[in-house]
Amino acid sequence: MKVFKPHPQAEERRRSAVALIKLLLASKRPEMLPKHVGELLTTLLWKITEADGKYKTRFQSRGALECTDSKQLRHDHVYTRKRMVDALLNAGPEACEEIVKHAIGCTVTASEHDLLSTFDDGHDGWERYRKAKVRVTNTETGKQVIEDTD
Repeated sequence: MKVFKPHPQAEERRRSAVALIKLLLASKRPEMLPKHVGELLTTLLWKITEADGKYKTRFQSRGALECTDSKQLRHDHVYTRKRMVDALLNAGPEACEEIVKHAIGCTVTASEHDLLSTFDDGHDGWERYRKAKVRVTNTETGKQVIEDTD
């Protein structure tokens, strides 16, 4: 089994992205197009979830752990970026830390990613994985986050 190994600069990368999110939210000005602000927030959320590496996430699906073709791997946002961006825009910089706690990446296979996306509308977070029956392991602890229910 793959064992999670944090990137040496992971915490620094996360802190930088969070600081930039706060700066962006605190400095809203009329000439800043909302679309651009949203795009930048989306990019910064990517930076947080990829702080350890795109496919070297702490959380890995069973399929990803068994996958031998890296072209079949996908980086999934456990909590959807759209919901997090909306929450950041509605709450402002003071709620940033609480919202970005949900910026969690999980490595899944392409087929699992497609399946998970079918549950985006009604579910978020680990509930999407439960509904899609995508089993996930925390490779740092070796414990299952989403277990078999079959």
